[in-house]
Amino acid sequence: MKNIESIKKKYLKLFANKHYNKSFNDLDDKEYYSCSYLAEVWAYIHSIVPEEHGKYRIFDFDGNKIDEETNEKQNLLSSTVALKVKNEICKYCWNTEWEEINKFNHDDEYNISNFLRKKSVMMDRRRQGNNIVIFGTSSKPIGRTMIASIIMKEAIKLRLTHKMRSHTYDWIDFSMLVSEIKKDSFDLADFRSCDWLVVDNIIKKDRSSKQNTFISDYVDPFFLFRFNNKLPTILVFKFDIMDETYSLENTFGVGINKIVNSKRTFKISLSG
Repeated sequence: MKNIESIKKKYLKLFANKHYNKSFNDLDDKEYYSCSYLAEVWAYIHSIVPEEHGKYRIFDFDGNKIDEETNEKQNLLSSTVALKVKNEICKYCWNTEWEEINKFNHDDEYNISNFLRKKSVMMDRRRQGNNIVIFGTSSKPIGRTMIASIIMKEAIKLRLTHKMRSHTYDWIDFSMLVSEIKKDSFDLADFRSCDWLVVDNIIKKDRSSKQNTFISDYVDPFFLFRFNNKLPTILVFKFDIMDETYSLENTFGVGINKIVNSKRTFKISLSG
């Protein structure tokens, strides 16, 4: 579990000033309690979610990207695919469709927050062990990690909305996870047993059958443990897992293949 205390103090000062115009030392018990929960949530978001994605919400995903040099909008996904993806995110997090959320003015923070808090089904996703598989073929960023970030933020917000302060979270690239498993690192137990885990940047590689067996022998126990214990895992693939000419089981092992093909798993495709 990550140590968030120093980051939490920074957010506590921020929220005390923002919401009460006070130093956090001057807050009464009720005010401190409120700011403390908010600070804790944002400290975890800061610590877990990749820095460039921590600010994003469902409203920010539209399948486009602003070019930093020209400031022009670039279409990464068709409007049809982008809408389908948003509906899948909404179904997983709030069991509703994008249309129901989009009816709010995007600047109406109060009503949006109330609506999303009441509609949240993230506790059900945790109890049922609902995994997510995000995938799509592209040499460019198309929003895979952004989607994982939006969903992970909703999981972390359960600390505030459902007082689930016992929940734990982690985020790791697949290559780093394999390395951690091989050396049986001190942190491996946290990755294996955390309530919510994102495994990012799973890349399609051509390996020999011997190399594939070597990889699967290492990672199978890890992913089977999470699957059997109904611990939600968000897998982010940088290729199209629906390619019938490619065998996930042969390349990544039984554990990942079981998660991908489980009825408990939501699939979010960014492919056309």
